[in-house]
Amino acid sequence: MVSLEFEVPVTRLNNVMDVILREDSKLQWVYYREDTQSVVVRTMVSKNALQTFLLKLASVIDVPVEVTIVEERERGNAIHEAFLIRVDTSEGTYPVAILLLYNISKFYPDTIIVGTSADAPPELVDTVLKLTVGKVNLFETEKVRSSLVNGGLFIQLRANVPSAPDREKVLT
Repeated sequence: MVSLEFEVPVTRLNNVMDVILREDSKLQWVYYREDTQSVVVRTMVSKNALQTFLLKLASVIDVPVEVTIVEERERGNAIHEAFLIRVDTSEGTYPVAILLLYNISKFYPDTIIVGTSADAPPELVDTVLKLTVGKVNLFETEKVRSSLVNGGLFIQLRANVPSAPDREKVLT
């Protein structure tokens, strides 16, 4: 199981809860933020269902959302992230989930999984693969494989993790 935490407008909460209930995830808590008229949601989902769960969330949320993902491991927790966006094409608007997995480095993702609707036009995939997400230019990644799962198209990419060791910069 992995833990997901994200913030959405309160007007989207019912849609988010529908996905959580349908996808058999475990809701941990919901925090209402009156100042922003939003809710912060924490839920748990099976690691195997993570990609499809994120894509289904992206399909019901019409604003960009950043998701923090915590994976418990024997040697401590791994923190991953995802970005849920909508991309406009000449054929319509499509949900996109971009999952960044930090398995080798804490600071640079080594695996990126881009998910969208299985019926998305090639133009959408081309547009998404030209994006820069955080430190990663998706155009400079290597495509590992594509798969169709539960009505979603998932493209796994490999990023070249910089060879320099991870170091924190201390400002004095």
